[in-house]
Amino acid sequence: MTKTAAHFVALAFLKKKGKATPAQIEKHVGAGPYSSKYICYLKLRGYEIETVKSGRIVTEYKYISDGDSATREYKWVPPAQRGQSATPKKKTASVKAKKKTPPAAKAARTILKKKIDREAEALLEEIGMKNAGEYAGGTYSIDPEWDSMDNIDIADLVK
Repeated sequence: MTKTAAHFVALAFLKKKGKATPAQIEKHVGAGPYSSKYICYLKLRGYEIETVKSGRIVTEYKYISDGDSATREYKWVPPAQRGQSATPKKKTASVKAKKKTPPAAKAARTILKKKIDREAEALLEEIGMKNAGEYAGGTYSIDPEWDSMDNIDIADLVK
């Protein structure tokens, strides 16, 4: 007996008895402890089956009806083709227009950068570090004598 046929055997047993415990279904089908799997398959096919529980344990299943979609036939679809329609959609090429910055915005940005540079220069001149300790990339050292300690010049040690 195959697994696909086993849930139909469980369905026939439930229809005949009306209600059955999981142990009775498993004994009748004879394929192992798969009663919850059979009921799940039957519910997915549209059959109305009530599950009676005591806490977390299923005590019995009650057959209610065939449901509206119980007679519907399902066709197996390979996983690669799931979610696709029968007629493939044509893809349309969409070209996004590149946003161009207007010349006025570029000019305003340049003016703002120049203003910020002037303020930074004024601040450096005010604290006396306009030309002191400039490294590559425009960073500055806080200590103008950063390369000496206790009368030892690091530059002489490196030579």
